[in-house]
Amino acid sequence: MIHRRFSFGAVLLALATGVGCNGDTPTSPTATATTATAAAPAYTEEWIDTLSVGGTRFYSFTVTQYGTVNVALTSVSGQFVPGTVTVGLGIGTPAAETCSPTSSISTQSGTGPQLTGAYNPGVYCVIIRDVGNLFAAARFSITVAYP
Repeated sequence: MIHRRFSFGAVLLALATGVGCNGDTPTSPTATATTATAAAPAYTEEWIDTLSVGGTRFYSFTVTQYGTVNVALTSVSGQFVPGTVTVGLGIGTPAAETCSPTSSISTQSGTGPQLTGAYNPGVYCVIIRDVGNLFAAARFSITVAYP
C-alpha cells in the first residue's frame, strides 16, 4: 500500500516536472498583445466665440478613456467675413496660456469633422486662429466630440 502511494506520487511528480514527455520542457503560456479599440465619442461640447483679426482662441477638454476625438468648425460668420473664409484649426495639448497643436489644418467651416483621431486619456485643447484671411472679427462655432 505504501509502495502504491509512493508510485502514484512519483508518477504525479514525473508528470509535473516533464519527465517522460520525450524530453520536452514545459513552457509557460505567453500573453497575446491586443489592440485596444478606440471608444466612440460620448460627450459633445460646443464653443461659440469671436476670433479677432490676427487672433487665436483655444479651449480645453478632458478625454477620460482611449478613443476617438472629432473636431468640427461648424460656422464662421460676421460682417465682411465670407462664409468660405479659411482659418487655422488644431488639436493638441495646453501649454501655459495657449494650445500647442499636434495636428492642424487650414479649413473652412463644414458639417463634418475637419480633424479626427484616437487619443489617450488626458487634457487636450482645440485652437482656432486667423491665418491672415480675416478683415473683420468673425463669430465662430466649434464642436468637439470625445470619449
